[in-house]
Amino acid sequence: MTITIDTVDPAAGRRVALVEAALIWNHLALNDVRIGFRDVAAPRVSVVIVSHGAGPLLALTLYRLAAQQDLAGVAFEVIVVDNASDAETRTLFSRLDGARVVQNAENVGFGPACNAGAALARAPHILFLNPDIDLMPGAMKALVDTLEEFDEVGIVGARLVFPGGILQEAGANFRDDEQVTHPYGRGWTDPFAAEAGFARDVGYVSGAVLLIERALFEELGGFDDRYAPAYFEDTDLCVRVLQKGRRVVYQPRATAIHVENATSPRREDVERLLDRNRALFRERHGAWLFEQGPQRRGFGGRDQDAFALRVLVVDDFTPHQDLGAGLPRANGVLNAMADLGYAVTFCSVFGTGEEPAARRRDLSTRIEVIDPCGPEGIAKLIQERPDYYDVLWVSRPANIDLVCQIVDDLGLTLRRVGRSRVIFDSEALFAVRAFVTAALNGEAANAATLAREARRETRNFPRADHVVCVSQAEAGLVARYGRANAAVLGHALAPRPDPPGFAGRHGFLFIGSLAFAHEPNVDSLVWLLDAVWPRLRRRLPEARFDVVGQVAPAVAERLARPGVTVHGRVADPGPLFDATRVSVAPTRFAAGIPHKVHEAVSRGLPGVVTPILADQIGWPEGTGYRVRDWRDPEGFADALVHLHEDRATWEAVQRAGLERLRIDCAPAPYATLLRRLCEAPTFA
Repeated sequence: MTITIDTVDPAAGRRVALVEAALIWNHLALNDVRIGFRDVAAPRVSVVIVSHGAGPLLALTLYRLAAQQDLAGVAFEVIVVDNASDAETRTLFSRLDGARVVQNAENVGFGPACNAGAALARAPHILFLNPDIDLMPGAMKALVDTLEEFDEVGIVGARLVFPGGILQEAGANFRDDEQVTHPYGRGWTDPFAAEAGFARDVGYVSGAVLLIERALFEELGGFDDRYAPAYFEDTDLCVRVLQKGRRVVYQPRATAIHVENATSPRREDVERLLDRNRALFRERHGAWLFEQGPQRRGFGGRDQDAFALRVLVVDDFTPHQDLGAGLPRANGVLNAMADLGYAVTFCSVFGTGEEPAARRRDLSTRIEVIDPCGPEGIAKLIQERPDYYDVLWVSRPANIDLVCQIVDDLGLTLRRVGRSRVIFDSEALFAVRAFVTAALNGEAANAATLAREARRETRNFPRADHVVCVSQAEAGLVARYGRANAAVLGHALAPRPDPPGFAGRHGFLFIGSLAFAHEPNVDSLVWLLDAVWPRLRRRLPEARFDVVGQVAPAVAERLARPGVTVHGRVADPGPLFDATRVSVAPTRFAAGIPHKVHEAVSRGLPGVVTPILADQIGWPEGTGYRVRDWRDPEGFADALVHLHEDRATWEAVQRAGLERLRIDCAPAPYATLLRRLCEAPTFA
């Protein structure tokens, strides 16, 4: 479900937050309630909170933190360092259980107090929180996962949102100007904006929510006391982390509501401290930031890594593994780019506007996803980000034509969009599908028509530096009709090392998108259930058939048969792959290369396919699958029954498929080819 947020002005939101904090504060006393934290023997995170007169807001922060101990995703301890707060604030500490509290006799400043709290930390990671923070569920785990799973990360920060929903900060960077520091996205009315929705390297993150390795924090000597009482100590720490060759990463999966400045002194005092510490920061780091290396490209100063290869990818829809029409392959391409460290922006032409969790379900958080984008959005993005992207990657002939037309209408060249590489991914020539479909339906299908339509589809291909195809057969067509040399980029799949054997399996499995009635998957599955399934069930009366994939309700009704279970989209189809003995791919017409066959083979699940799929994959009979013509329903049923019942055949087909998959779909050569396509050579 997509939720539209009706945001309110930050000042109004702050007033609401203060009222809520006051209510919590009063009801803790009114109902004699204590805030308790569990005694954790080995915490993964030490939460350090510094307070100075925070009162009700500190109560709100601790109350929320305690309430979500089961939602944090990691075990944590809490350390509160109080900088000589008023007597009313200090009464809160008598209501705390399980948290360590340090009460300073005087206000030593934010940085020194954080250092004192960090000195008590037991966990390998320290999370510094301001006393006016409300972490969203799972935010702490998202921060820790980023620190532990991304290479060379030293600090991770969160997406900060004002009370009321206005975006406060989505990472931040530096500019050589009077202000120096520039939070990205501040004031945007949509906190879920695509531009704020992906993880990336930044110059610094706010100390309001800042996670760092404890060992690294200690190695750096903690926050610099020279910035006391407050401001720029977090920015300084981030830069020192960068200077050690470590990364500072913004992670939007970690989101927090931050009241901001609610416990600060008067605004004129804040400005005075900011001016003083900004000058100190620039004196210390200005030369390192602005007088060496390439200047960062960008708009709004959102990117830190000046050397990251920036890639703009355009395709029909946001690609997911549980969809069809070549989108699983596109999903693999995008994730492989992210794994290579590329800064990827994806634009969907016909996006459905999925809510963030669905949009991100199998895509790297490092990918910027603009969905929907549409022709107008693509044109706007090209105009707003001139000379920003190194590589332009467009998938499918219709989208290639669209992008070429947009660029022409703007009076630009493709090189202005992709500075070093323009790559067109044919994905699947629809002329081939139309040719096969016409022949299937008894309509006119001849070589002249195929040639004419293939030339029309590929008319813009010569404008690219590289053309990518899914198979050698399609590469041959592109070379013949598109006048372009094509590289073959299929699927990257590592075989499961120890798949379940024959004995523990039973039944048949189809996996693929059934979202639209006109899709080849629907045609083939209806044919199978009408022509083959009754024959098979006469020989195997207890046989079951599991159908997995996004399915339209009207299509699901057409598939209702004895022994058939239509699951729809399944988040993790692994158990079904492991429990099923035979996969089925009865496609009668299609283009491209079937991901569903490669995926089944990679899971150790052999199957029966039609000749058109076998030709597209290029493997011989008995290698991962048996091949039977759909025009022979009896023979197709025989092949399914034989593979299901004959252990020796099943094991031989499984073994041969896994061996061939290790060669054709190995992730390492796939990544090497992708790098060769996208990265310009340094020397000729």
